[in-house]
Amino acid sequence: MKNIVFVSLIAVFSVLFSSTASAQCDSELYSNKALKALQPGFTFVKSYKIDGKNGVRKNIEYTCVFSKDTSYMIRMEGKDGGPNGIIAVLYDANRQELATSYVNNRFFPGWTYKCKATGIYYLNFTFKESQAYCGAAVLGFRR
Repeated sequence: MKNIVFVSLIAVFSVLFSSTASAQCDSELYSNKALKALQPGFTFVKSYKIDGKNGVRKNIEYTCVFSKDTSYMIRMEGKDGGPNGIIAVLYDANRQELATSYVNNRFFPGWTYKCKATGIYYLNFTFKESQAYCGAAVLGFRR
């Protein structure tokens, strides 16, 4: 009888802890997958955690400085598989949209942008048709 109670308690705790762990956003895992998608010739600069906190935070933004005549590449990986559910948009300092990963109702794994002026740029990540609200992006550059 004690064995049955003990085994039942272990089963209950394992279910509780496994569901808690799956609710976390493992952005490092997705960052490593996105890093592999960075094209040859591009040097890794930074990874970005895209954690929407289960839909509470739907708009995530990072600021970065880009240099003139440098190409930048962003690659994304999400919990929904590939770039699905994540939209990355690049804005200049005046909030003009320069590049997006969502075109004609299709998610793309990222984009490449040739910088025309040194300055501050904004990387904005939002979610569309996602149940996971989790992922990562990596940024690389090439001169």
